[in-house]
Amino acid sequence: MSTLLQQLMKKISLILALMSLVILLNACNQIFKCDGIACVSPPPIPRFKILNSSGINVSDSTGYFLKIANDNSSYRGTMVKTPEATLYWDIMFTKGVDGTKEYELYAENTKLGVIRYEISMKKSGCCSNYSIDVLNLNNISFLNSQDQYGKYTIKLK
Repeated sequence: MSTLLQQLMKKISLILALMSLVILLNACNQIFKCDGIACVSPPPIPRFKILNSSGINVSDSTGYFLKIANDNSSYRGTMVKTPEATLYWDIMFTKGVDGTKEYELYAENTKLGVIRYEISMKKSGCCSNYSIDVLNLNNISFLNSQDQYGKYTIKLK
């Protein structure tokens, strides 16, 4: 009986050792699965079309620029002529990364309000992507105003 018990214990020990090896190899595979893979998408570049109170695109009719609080510099928007005039500001994606940023929006010398822009990094498998979490003007969100071309609409009053 003791020989039979010894053989059974050896088999159980062997099975436990094999299971431990499988678990260990799987853990190593999970730990090193992203080695050599570096994929990070930069923060998205928000592009805007600015509509006046009548709904007419006025993005290219005046000089729009941004200012950052405690920064005396102003950043003029870059105009892109697609089917319709579109503006973007390099400063929105080059000054810092994660977190909330606030910019004062001006049309020439008139302050139109404050754009609040918040981005965060999302991890997915081996890759990281940035997403826009908050985008508003004077606390009114226009994050859901993005059209099929990726432009956000700012409606002036």
